[in-house]
Amino acid sequence: MVEMVRGLLSMKKFIIFISLFLSLGIIMAFSQQADLIFSHKYHAEEVEATCSACHKTVFESETTRDNLLPAMETCYDCHDEEETECGFCHVNPDEAREVTRIVDLKAKFPHKVHAESEEECITCHEGITQDETPEKELHLPGREKCTECHGAADFVEEKERCLQCHESDFKFIPSDHTKIWQKNHGLLSQINENACSHCHQNNYCVMCHEGDNLDRLAHPLNYRNSHGIQAKGNKDNCLSCHQEHAFCIECHQNEMVMPRNHSYANWANTIDGGRHAREALYDFDTCASCHSDAFSDNICSRCHQ
Repeated sequence: MVEMVRGLLSMKKFIIFISLFLSLGIIMAFSQQADLIFSHKYHAEEVEATCSACHKTVFESETTRDNLLPAMETCYDCHDEEETECGFCHVNPDEAREVTRIVDLKAKFPHKVHAESEEECITCHEGITQDETPEKELHLPGREKCTECHGAADFVEEKERCLQCHESDFKFIPSDHTKIWQKNHGLLSQINENACSHCHQNNYCVMCHEGDNLDRLAHPLNYRNSHGIQAKGNKDNCLSCHQEHAFCIECHQNEMVMPRNHSYANWANTIDGGRHAREALYDFDTCASCHSDAFSDNICSRCHQ
């Protein structure tokens, strides 16, 4: 009992220590972020300063290792050095620091190739002209922004295309691709359908999700007999792989799978057409969903010349 109490007290102390440590880290991070006073919005809208007025070498930069942040001397191009007090830009002039610069970015990105005008800066750095607090948001483009212009490369088949931007020692496999990834990736891909397309083309999915490969992988046992119920409940889920209704029609026709009413004795006859004629008059769209020029031979013309 005594050992249990001691253990609980030690755990309580540990939790308190962690809480204080995290709080201190948050305070330090906030103090760093709030150290510099600078508004991109004011300089862009009121002063009408261009991006290159401060980031002077941006249009000549050929690597991410270049330091494109403006030096203090750049500020003096517009602000008088002798009349401008340190507190004009620094919250704490006595402990002024340089803006934190990202130094571990490994992507091979040449600004020189991508940007030739001020307008093109906003294409990648969205929202920067409305920013009023430096370092709070860096406004760096994510991979989705890159694929708006550059088609995503399939990592499995076209790794050399990935190396056009990334270093060869870059860890391409995302951290969430763990041992259970194969089991759970389907659900996650539905939550964010664009998450996979950055590294994989649609044909990569088909390598597993096609034909006999579906057995007990993409679909459970007995899915052949039960899939109709799920298709009615969530048709969009089927269309994520089977993108054309013709896929259903072809299989149903080949396997002679028909609606139950098609087996009725009075479904069709050559006298008055039978029940199918009345059904067609009442709801022809249902007939056309399977029997139409788009998906099969015009079955109506066989009898209705």
